Amino acid sequence: MTKTKTFPTESRRRPLIREKPAPIAYRINDAAEAIGIGRAKLYQLIAAGKIPAKKCDGLTFIRAVDLHAYISGGEDVGPLSTMTEPDR
Repeated sequence: MTKTKTFPTESRRRPLIREKPAPIAYRINDAAEAIGIGRAKLYQLIAAGKIPAKKCDGLTFIRAVDLHAYISGGEDVGPLSTMTEPDR
């Protein structure tokens, strides 16, 4: 005699959808895409001091608040020195 396997029907619970948290800093490509400009233009803005950037372990980061400040009229949000180095 063979037992017939029964499979549970579709779960009645709704799937849990989690939103990705907003980033606190962007890499160059992501920052350029976020504000709708090219990488070269972003590097020009960094060189001109209009958008502060921080290098850490060979990677360049731009804080999200600095991008928001730039696109909302260039308001100064404070010195870049407030961006702390990660613990190693």
